[in-house]
Amino acid sequence: MTTIVVVRKGDAAVIGADTLGTYGDQRESADFIKNASKLIRVDHSWLAVTGHAAMDMALRNIFQETSCRRSFKDVNDIYKTSLQLHAILKDHYFLRLDGDNGEEAFESMQVSLLIANAHGIFGVCSKRTVLEYTKFYAFGSGEQYALGAMHAVYDRESDPERIARAGLEAAVTFDTGSGAPVEVRRIPLKDTGAS
Repeated sequence: MTTIVVVRKGDAAVIGADTLGTYGDQRESADFIKNASKLIRVDHSWLAVTGHAAMDMALRNIFQETSCRRSFKDVNDIYKTSLQLHAILKDHYFLRLDGDNGEEAFESMQVSLLIANAHGIFGVCSKRTVLEYTKFYAFGSGEQYALGAMHAVYDRESDPERIARAGLEAAVTFDTGSGAPVEVRRIPLKDTGAS
């Protein structure tokens, strides 16, 4: 379980995540886990990951060790990257698809991602739907708290990092699957026309 957020405002994009790991009822705080980060740097983009902890390790390995496409500049490029990523997860990382109930039109990637880079903020849902966000978004077990908090402060607050932190702080306060400390990364935007 986790909470991840992205925010776009002014001339910057921000991505953030909590750092709590959970295995069933067991909570594993970043105080005890050195590699608790849920943010992954891929070239000039930052990705935030939800899903099983093994997925984080698989994605880090894929983007470091394989020739997986890694373009995140727009919705179409991200979609193509997610298709290749799904194939690699199935063929080389033993992704189990039996969680799908057989009635779904598409296999699940068993992960959702948020992406922030100089081109904007994006989300990839488990079925590989790719969305570009204009203001903010959140995924994970605490997403409803994060979305509510970010909505409450977005128009009043000019700093996208403060907006992201408001969302994450709400999630770690109210969601049992999210925990502090939180981490955020700021990326300057190339095109600041929409904020």
